[in-house]
Amino acid sequence: MYKVSVVDDEQAVCDKLEGLINAYGVAHGAEFEVRKFTDANAYLAAHDEESDVIFLDIDIPGMSGMDIAHKIRETRPDVIIIFCTNLQQFALNGYEVDAFGFIVKPIKEYSFDFFMDKAMKKLARVRRSNGSLHIKTVGGREMVNVRDISYVEVRRHNLFYHINKRDGSPEEVIQTRGSMQDAENQLGPFGFARCSISYLINLAHVTSIKGNDVYLAQTILPASRNHKKAFTEAFMHSLARGEVSAR
Repeated sequence: MYKVSVVDDEQAVCDKLEGLINAYGVAHGAEFEVRKFTDANAYLAAHDEESDVIFLDIDIPGMSGMDIAHKIRETRPDVIIIFCTNLQQFALNGYEVDAFGFIVKPIKEYSFDFFMDKAMKKLARVRRSNGSLHIKTVGGREMVNVRDISYVEVRRHNLFYHINKRDGSPEEVIQTRGSMQDAENQLGPFGFARCSISYLINLAHVTSIKGNDVYLAQTILPASRNHKKAFTEAFMHSLARGEVSAR
């Protein structure tokens, strides 16, 4: 789930962006929660601290979008801000607030998709770096950093999370009850893909694919005929985006 805020004094623009966001979600298999604000003060009063992306008009009566952006940056230095404006001369001012991009009105679908693609790639990288997972075990719960999970194995309704930290410490294996579908639903957004019915792999831990073998730093796992093509494509896409480093 991704949360998006739209701040624009024109209701029609808010509605159009909401439609574009929802259509993008359907096309890319992503889920979005959209909140719309036609008043700057209403947005600031909402204390928005959860949005992943903010679409922000620059020419808003009472308070400019640039002023709003400065206030956002006081507490949200990393949130993605995309300005929507017909005032192209303000583009250079966007550097003051680390704007992610500018969409010129009237908003065109191809412009929206261009910046949304970039935003989603950034969010994926951030989630992979900062994501954590609570795993229910026999003794209670353990919280692990998603980036440290090299792969998940399923055996007879039991999941085994193989933890390989980058500090060179020995591998840790955490066991819990569950299905591979459960693990895939949780970890798919963080760059995990199945190489077989039994293994779900963190693509960031893959060093190479040779034949039907997937090489990780500390092990080699088999890729099944039914999953190899999709897994290889997922790995190559991640490699092209710079999210993995084959060696």
